[in-house]
Amino acid sequence: MKGAGLIPAAGGSRRMEGFKPLLQINGFPMIAMTVQSMSNAGIRDITVVTGYRGDEVKKVLEPMGVRIIENRRWQETDMLASVKLGLEAADKKDGVFILPGDIPLTSPGTFRKLAEGISGAKPGTEALIPGAGGRTLHPPFLFPEGCRKALNYQGGQGLQGAFRSMKTEIVTAEDRGAQMDADNRKDLAQIQDYARKHRGISRELCEEFYDEVSLPAHIRTHCLAVGEMAAWMAKSLIDAGAFLDMELCRSGGYLHDVLRLEPFHEKAGKKFLEEKGYLALAKIVGAHRGFEKEPDTLCTEEALVCLADKLIMEGRRVSLEERYRKALEKKEVKKRILRDIEICRRLIKEFEVMTGERL
Repeated sequence: MKGAGLIPAAGGSRRMEGFKPLLQINGFPMIAMTVQSMSNAGIRDITVVTGYRGDEVKKVLEPMGVRIIENRRWQETDMLASVKLGLEAADKKDGVFILPGDIPLTSPGTFRKLAEGISGAKPGTEALIPGAGGRTLHPPFLFPEGCRKALNYQGGQGLQGAFRSMKTEIVTAEDRGAQMDADNRKDLAQIQDYARKHRGISRELCEEFYDEVSLPAHIRTHCLAVGEMAAWMAKSLIDAGAFLDMELCRSGGYLHDVLRLEPFHEKAGKKFLEEKGYLALAKIVGAHRGFEKEPDTLCTEEALVCLADKLIMEGRRVSLEERYRKALEKKEVKKRILRDIEICRRLIKEFEVMTGERL
């Protein structure tokens, strides 16, 4: 996706009992999930502006490949000052998305709506703002002229004043996650609950579930390999223009066989995760065994994890022929297996055409 990303995260979390960027959501620091939200849209040039406890935030961000700018005057300046610092450092030629560090759950769908809005914007538009039901959401997108106006704004109304000086358009986007910012502990609890239902979880949490159910080592190895395969495929598709939750794909792969030793293990795994509140993950795990309904596209988390599982045997990448060789010897399931193979081949072709990568 064209455009750079800017995440202001310099504040001191005055209203929160705890330092917001490092508070845990699904096993990730909040600031990491905000970066993930942008990465899920294919935004690769991301600048994060730090301030309070900047060294701690930097340790989280450095492995994520983002640009880090320090607002040394964070105590005496507002968010607009951090935005200006970030805009000065960012590549503005294709515009900039601005997402505050304490709004970690913007969905890939909202970025898709913004991408559509960018291509269809009226001449002279300087900023796009997602909105629904009369309420504005995040992230706004600044065209290059909007970036210039934000940098030059000297009024006393902060970032909102800078936006009022621009010619803006509203892009309709229904996304509760994009409305949720973490100002206090009540907000944080709501964000954590929403994240459990809709987002992926960290590898550490997945491994805690392995321990809880005493998952054997060889199944853990397979699950981890499927998760990494799913994440790689998701990133390749995102870079080619798809909008997917990469960490949901990764952790869906990690957990697809979490109850592999149970009868009807996909249903058992789905129930296990539903009872813990992880509804999006439960949906993926419940659908991973085969293609009950042929997917229209590979570009959904459920279809992608299902295909990734079919391409991994134990812990290694294999061909469809090798993966299904023993299953095809069973006459009672041969027809279903042949159907699954044909679906896999179609999805593999879709992946290769979209990404230029070989599967």
